[in-house]
Amino acid sequence: HTTPPKTIHVVAALIFRVAPENSSQKQVLATQRGYGEFKGGWEFPGGKMEAEETPQQALIREIKEELDTVIEVGELIETVAILVYWLPL
Repeated sequence: HTTPPKTIHVVAALIFRVAPENSSQKQVLATQRGYGEFKGGWEFPGGKMEAEETPQQALIREIKEELDTVIEVGELIETVAILVYWLPL
């Protein structure tokens, strides 16, 4: 018997800047996790959506919380669905 998957909606930001040493090159921001099972791993900043939040609102809130930065949300790049099943031990 497996538990049915739970739907968790999350958002992540791809934050670009022009490389200071080469204006034709873009750099993308990734953050390093400081806690939890994946401590030390790299990820794009973002997190779980709260009830009644749009993805844009969630992204603005998450970036403010994580990076203390105000952002303007651009176009949607991609939507991804991942199924995770937790099995009893």
